Amino acid sequence: MIRQAVLAIAISMTSVLLSSPFAAGQEAVAAGYRVKPSDVAVPADAKLGEYQRTTRPFENWTLICDENLKARQKVCNVTQIIEDQAGQVAFSWSLAATKEGNPYMILRTPPGARSDAPVLLSFEGRKEAVKIQLEGCNQAVCIGMLPVGPIMREQISKDAASIISYPTTDGRTINVTATLKGLSKAVEAIK
Repeated sequence: MIRQAVLAIAISMTSVLLSSPFAAGQEAVAAGYRVKPSDVAVPADAKLGEYQRTTRPFENWTLICDENLKARQKVCNVTQIIEDQAGQVAFSWSLAATKEGNPYMILRTPPGARSDAPVLLSFEGRKEAVKIQLEGCNQAVCIGMLPVGPIMREQISKDAASIISYPTTDGRTINVTATLKGLSKAVEAIK
């Protein structure tokens, strides 16, 4: 009896779908709504379905790898996002590499950061903060880049915590604590 009811519903739904004016793969969307596009931006040289993103959580960090399946190319970065109590991003940074393989920390602040003032990274036991000049801002984000040299390598190996400070255009100074703990394990997983 239940099986017949399920079959009747399936047949009914199939006839509704077949009579729909939309082609296969298209869905009717009510006015004022849309299908949310993927969070993964597919590069121009890759077709939909030939590109994938994988994410792996680690302590304090997330390993994100994008892979062009047809070209067999994989690009990974390790990212940490610091949010305020309202869930808004206050700071994020990613360890990534250039095409030549040189490691960089890519720093991101909200667009309200002053682009004419540096972001400061202070580590316990170091007298001077590491200064990173923001390279530019748009309506969504400000970005700066820091080559991973001896200071950062040492701090990463120590799983150090840092205080990150930057001034905003409205006169405030944002101070967040970000830890490097877990970064090494996430990077090792790329292999």
